[in-house]
Amino acid sequence: MDLTKEVPRSTHEKLHGMAFLSRAIDKGRAELAGTGGEYLAGTSYSKTLMDFLKIDVNEFVDALADLADDEAVWGWVSAKMTTRTNEEIAGFNSDLLGRMPHPDNIERHRGFLEPLGLGHLAEKISVCQRLDLEEGRTIPGIEGR
Repeated sequence: MDLTKEVPRSTHEKLHGMAFLSRAIDKGRAELAGTGGEYLAGTSYSKTLMDFLKIDVNEFVDALADLADDEAVWGWVSAKMTTRTNEEIAGFNSDLLGRMPHPDNIERHRGFLEPLGLGHLAEKISVCQRLDLEEGRTIPGIEGR
């Protein structure tokens, strides 16, 4: 995947019920290929996800080199991760996808939303929703410009 020319999958896309995992795969594969561009595989929500799963994020990225597809990645992840209940995963997904910017970062968040005509909604749009909007995805109920 060349993230200098396309965007990774949405934060909301789930792999075996796990939000952000598909995106982490895309970012990791791009980093391994040297085509990550502005996307960093071992930071931010990728690290948050791996911390939740109790997997070292660098080990995850390295493993992607030998895993052919999403199902192979899921097999590796499910064998390495700390066992989580469906309720724990649902809670993690909800927390991650609904995470609002830290109050110290709200103006930066608003600055990303302004070009989309959505600066006035900075306190209502989560960070993950903002990423989707920035990458050209639509969010039901949110219309810009």
